[in-house]
Amino acid sequence: MTQNHDDAVSRAAGLLAQALNELYQAAAAEAGVSREDLAESRAALQALAQRLEQQLAEEKLQRAQLAGQLTNLAGSLDRLVNHLHGLSQLMAELLERLASPAETAAPEIAIAEPTFQPGGEGISLNLSSVPGFQALMDIQKALIALDQVAGASVERFQEGDSRVLVQLRSPLTAADLAAALTRATGHQFAVEEARPELMRLRLKILS
Repeated sequence: MTQNHDDAVSRAAGLLAQALNELYQAAAAEAGVSREDLAESRAALQALAQRLEQQLAEEKLQRAQLAGQLTNLAGSLDRLVNHLHGLSQLMAELLERLASPAETAAPEIAIAEPTFQPGGEGISLNLSSVPGFQALMDIQKALIALDQVAGASVERFQEGDSRVLVQLRSPLTAADLAAALTRATGHQFAVEEARPELMRLRLKILS
């Protein structure tokens, strides 16, 4: 569209120059027109043609400057779009991290279960909250029935507290012993203290 406009203006300037020459030639042929009038008319037409050409040149310059500004603006917009695109990706990654479940915690290091070894004077098993003498007998029978136990003898029983000496034939953990007594007697046993190095174990009957 700009090129068509420039062509139209150029053609108009050419036609104006051509008309100027024809007018000068026609006027020269007429005797009733003075040379001074013809010169003035020709000068006025030439000045008009020059103004048209100057205006056309100024418009071209303005369009060139505007095109340069538009090019710079387009470049700035491209950079802005790229920056916004990068920012949107960063926000998406951040939201994804916030929405994702927390990283799996490192597995806990397994703590070795206190294990009692056979030999020596045996395990000094202290029982608390024993409901009665019959319950103590049931506990003694359950101990003797264990494969790891070689023998169990009651040393003391007073006001719900008892001490039983347990001889082992194979290693046994405090947790396994409490679980075996729970299954055999129907009472719930909890480990209160386990000291294999001292061959001392304390269990409490919860129910």
